[in-house]
Amino acid sequence: MAGRIDRRDRSVNTLGAHLRPMGLIAEFRLAGESLALVDVAAGVPDATVEFESVRAAPSGPPEFVVRTVGADREAVAAAFAEADSVTDHSMVVADGDARRYRCRPTGGPPEGLETLANNKSVPDRVTVTPDGWTERRWFADREEFDAFREFCRTNDFTFRLDRLVEVDGDDVGEDATSGPFGAVDGDAPRPPGMTESQREALVLAHEMGYFDVPRTASTADVADELGVAPASCSERLRRAQSHLVAQFRRADANIKPRMD
Repeated sequence: MAGRIDRRDRSVNTLGAHLRPMGLIAEFRLAGESLALVDVAAGVPDATVEFESVRAAPSGPPEFVVRTVGADREAVAAAFAEADSVTDHSMVVADGDARRYRCRPTGGPPEGLETLANNKSVPDRVTVTPDGWTERRWFADREEFDAFREFCRTNDFTFRLDRLVEVDGDDVGEDATSGPFGAVDGDAPRPPGMTESQREALVLAHEMGYFDVPRTASTADVADELGVAPASCSERLRRAQSHLVAQFRRADANIKPRMD
């Protein structure tokens, strides 16, 4: 379930580590004007753009290795050339419509970068879209997850949590991408009747601690994050929870619907 801690034990293909101790897998979306490669993705909106690696340099900005699939070479080259977020791009290898590029981000390092460097987290997958980054990342514990989220917000990156999974074994499944809230890409079905705005409100409320005991976020706090009135936020949450309960009732043949 998106925004809820589930217990799983599966395998994963990662950018770096292959076996990990118990921790958390988070799937989330980031948006922000300074996110690298978003302008490249906007230049080839029908293509898939994803990070393969980030290599630290002795001095200056790091080197990105980026994979693109689904756009011709000229279109991708033009998107890189017109992008302001990266520079020094060059194609490394091509295989059909899949290509790998090297490039470096422009601009200075984000605020609090040393905090991120000390964070016990490892990216599993980072896909770039015209709207931002869609990321899957492993965290040692909830404290490290909260520190990463605070780093994002300090740098004005809008953070939207889609899924938080607690790992019971060494690995986490790559196929663990769906649930009642839908997959991270938003293509999986929501509970019947639930709108995207209701889903977003419910996931954000859980992320902020609205359902914690004791509660650490109010309806007004969630509404402020969504940019809507508290009354509107309250209505979205009420309807979203109603749709979830209705789905659970349908799924359990032993629970008979109340006859009103």
